Amino acid sequence: MPDSTSISTAQADTMLQATVYPAVPVTPPAPSSYELPDNFAEADYGGICTSLIDSIGADTVSGRIPHFIPLEKANEIRQQMRLDSIEAAAIVPADASGANEGLSPAPLPQSAGESSALIAVMMGMLVILGFNGNGIWRAFRSYRHDLWNIRRPNVFDDEHTVSLPIGVLLAVNAIVFGGLLLYNIPGVPVYRGFAPAALSIGVMAIYYLFRLTAYEAVGYTFSTPDGRERWLDGFFATEAFTGIFFIIPTILLLLHPQWHDILIIISLSAFILARIIFIRKGVRIFYVNLRSLLYFILYLCTLEIVPLLALYGVCAYLQGYVTQPGI
Repeated sequence: MPDSTSISTAQADTMLQATVYPAVPVTPPAPSSYELPDNFAEADYGGICTSLIDSIGADTVSGRIPHFIPLEKANEIRQQMRLDSIEAAAIVPADASGANEGLSPAPLPQSAGESSALIAVMMGMLVILGFNGNGIWRAFRSYRHDLWNIRRPNVFDDEHTVSLPIGVLLAVNAIVFGGLLLYNIPGVPVYRGFAPAALSIGVMAIYYLFRLTAYEAVGYTFSTPDGRERWLDGFFATEAFTGIFFIIPTILLLLHPQWHDILIIISLSAFILARIIFIRKGVRIFYVNLRSLLYFILYLCTLEIVPLLALYGVCAYLQGYVTQPGI
């Protein structure tokens, strides 16, 4: 029988292979390494030297500088690798300009200045004012007196009389340009045709007639006929001056919406100044004693403050309504 300690040749070869060639994971070297990897070290197995095989294997590792090249060449390669990495890191992708990539087509935003009907209304108003320049000049000379004075002028002095057509023309001018300006007060409007601007002009006309009727009633109740007439003359004068002043800011608002804020501030400043002048004249006409201050406060709240708030609310509603989709 064969000895129990003996083993077959196949078993011996298997054992020798497992001893000579252990399964060791290979760790790749750093790209700029110049030393041999540890896993390729020299080893003798049964008198067999593997240095040459390990050296060849080490030189063919991907990303490693071969160790057999001269030191100067290796340093040159390392320097070039550093420059390439710096150049790659410094490249910043440019933002898309649209010149090469292309942009989706979109319609240009429309402005109220593109409305031929609105331009025609303003130009027609200016042409009518121009043809009546002499009468308007004489009217303003009379209105300048009506802004401050509370005494009746000389009935034989034509300088202090305003003809009815000229007075109506200046009132219409104040309504038209005041309405267009009013439509822009809540913010830069979205153009939806002439209808929203026409509605704003209509709102301004109602506001004008409401104040005229209210001032007539207050003057009839709390003052003499002469005092009522002087108060209404002050109303017509302030409206005429503010209407003429609103022409330039309104045109600029329609043609240059980017100037919206500064133009609105200028226009509101002129309007507030005109209201202060008119209220001051009313105090001079209606003030009798300290008790009349109570009626003055009620007048301010009823005819000056609350209608203005309501007017702004209506214009804000109109502007928000026309900006809704599908309108």
